[in-house]
Amino acid sequence: MRALFFSLILLAFLPFNMASAANDAAAGQQVYICPMHPHITGAEGDTCPICGMALVPKVEEAPTHESHTDKPKEAFKIDPAYIQMLGVKTDVVRHHKFGQDIRAFGQIVPNTRLEYAYDMRAKGWIVDLAVDAIGDTVNKGDLLFTYYSPDLMNAQSDFLIGAKVGNAAQRLRLFGMDDKAIAELTKRGKFFEETPFYAPESGTVTMLNVRKGGHVNEGGSVLKLQDFSTLWVNADVPLRDVQFLAVGAAATLTLPETGVTYQSTIDFIHPVNDPQSRTVPVRLLLDNPDGTLKANSYVDVVFTGTQKSRLAVPSEAVLYGKMGAYVIEDLSDGYFRPVMVETGITAAGMTEITKGLSHGQNIVRTGQFMLDAESNLKGGMAQMDHDMTKEGEQGHAH
Repeated sequence: MRALFFSLILLAFLPFNMASAANDAAAGQQVYICPMHPHITGAEGDTCPICGMALVPKVEEAPTHESHTDKPKEAFKIDPAYIQMLGVKTDVVRHHKFGQDIRAFGQIVPNTRLEYAYDMRAKGWIVDLAVDAIGDTVNKGDLLFTYYSPDLMNAQSDFLIGAKVGNAAQRLRLFGMDDKAIAELTKRGKFFEETPFYAPESGTVTMLNVRKGGHVNEGGSVLKLQDFSTLWVNADVPLRDVQFLAVGAAATLTLPETGVTYQSTIDFIHPVNDPQSRTVPVRLLLDNPDGTLKANSYVDVVFTGTQKSRLAVPSEAVLYGKMGAYVIEDLSDGYFRPVMVETGITAAGMTEITKGLSHGQNIVRTGQFMLDAESNLKGGMAQMDHDMTKEGEQGHAH
C-alpha cells in the first residue's frame, strides 16, 4: 500500500514536470530537481510539493543503460547521488544457521508411567490401613492395607485345595494378590481372613479414597501411588522451532526462583500443535532422586537444537505484493530490480529463501519502500507481472 501511495503521488506530478524539464532542457536552461524525489522538477527557488524540500540543480549524467538494449532486464535506475538520501542500505544474501538456543517455558509434572492405582477386583471391607494420609511414602513391598472379602477367601481356598493346578495362582493375581502375598498364603496353608496388599513400587500416596473399616465395591478405587524419582517437564516450543528438535536431544532447565540448572533430554514431541499459541508440547525427562524438585513448578528451558545452514536474508528486506514475496536486488551503478522469491522459515530476524536468490547477491535491506515506489513508477513490477502472466499463458497453451 505504501508503494502504491508513493507511485500515485509521483504519477500525479510526473506529466507536468517531465514536460517542463524537457522544455527547459531544450531551451538550454538549468533544470532543478528534488533531492528526495528526482522526478519532481521546477525552477530555481521552487519547493517539492511532496516533501517540501528546496529544488537543487540537476547534474547531467553520462549516457547509461537506460537507453540501450543491454540495460538489465526489469531494472530501474536511481541517481547514486540520491541513494543515500533515500535511506537505502544493502546486505548480502548468505547462509545463516537456524535452530540454535531454542528457548521455551515449561512446567514440571508427575511421570504418569510411574503412577500405580489400586482398584479392588472383589467387594469387601478395609480392615486396617498402614497408610492413612495423602503424602505418606512407602517402599516397594511395604504393607498398604488388609482387606476382608468373602470372594477373595473362596479363591484362596480353591488355590490351597488345587495348588497343583497350573492356573490356580493366576486366579489370585486376577483378584489383585501379588507374589509376596501368595507366597505367605502358601506357607501358612490356610486362607487369609484379612488379605494383605503390598506396595508394588516405592512412591508417595497421592490419592486415598478409603478409611479403616470402609466398604469397597468391586472396581472401587482405594488409593494411588506416585513415584517422583523421575519427573516430566512439558515445554511449549514455538512451531517454527520444533523442526530443529529430536527425541534424545539435550536441554538445560533453570528454576527461576533459585537459579539452579538441571540437565535433561527430550522424551517425546507431540504430533499436534496448539492452534491458539502456535506451540508444540515437548516432553522432557528429569531425574529427581532426592525429591528436591516439585511437581507443578515452572522452569525456563533452553534446547540445543539441530543447527542447519539455510540461504537467508534479513526479514525486513522481504516485501509482499499481489504476486507474492519479493526483494529489491542491488545491481550496482545505481541499478535496482525487483526479484520474486519463495520464503521458508523465519527466526531471529532472518527469513529463509528457498527460491529466487543465490548466495552472494546484493539486496536492499532498508529504504526499499522508496525503491519499490520507483520500481512501480518505472514499470519494473509491471514488466515482471506481464512476463509472469505471459509465461503462465504459454504454459497453459502447452
